[in-house]
Amino acid sequence: MRTQLKLALALASLVFVGCGNHFAITAPTNFATLREADRNGYQMRATTADGVVLGVREIENDTHANQAFWATAIRNRLERAGGYALVSESEVRTTQGDTGLQLRFGRDENNQTYDYWLTLFVTNDRIFIIEAGGRRTRFEAERPNVEASIATFHPS
Repeated sequence: MRTQLKLALALASLVFVGCGNHFAITAPTNFATLREADRNGYQMRATTADGVVLGVREIENDTHANQAFWATAIRNRLERAGGYALVSESEVRTTQGDTGLQLRFGRDENNQTYDYWLTLFVTNDRIFIIEAGGRRTRFEAERPNVEASIATFHPS
């Protein structure tokens, strides 16, 4: 899971639409966008110089399962197999009125505390997971930028 945390999350300093993606989002201006080859399965991925990452995964919802199903699956996986502890869970609303669920996790590793957020938006056909994370001290400094970016998300 440490690798996933390091890989986790990204976006860029402009709105992303197209390239087969079914969403738009505005990334923080102080994040660098990673090349497609460096995204590791993310449709969008960006990072700060201090290692805070933000990314978006888009997955087909072949089973047409609802948000509650996917939130439970994610929670179970991270708590049982990943060593993450759920810190909080809350509904989020974007500037365009889309609602999602944000799961905030924490993990201690090598005398460091890491924060890892998953914000989930589910439609009948697609699952969108916005991941954000990093070392807590660095993540806290970027928290307002990450929250503002998530608020711009819109499935298309």
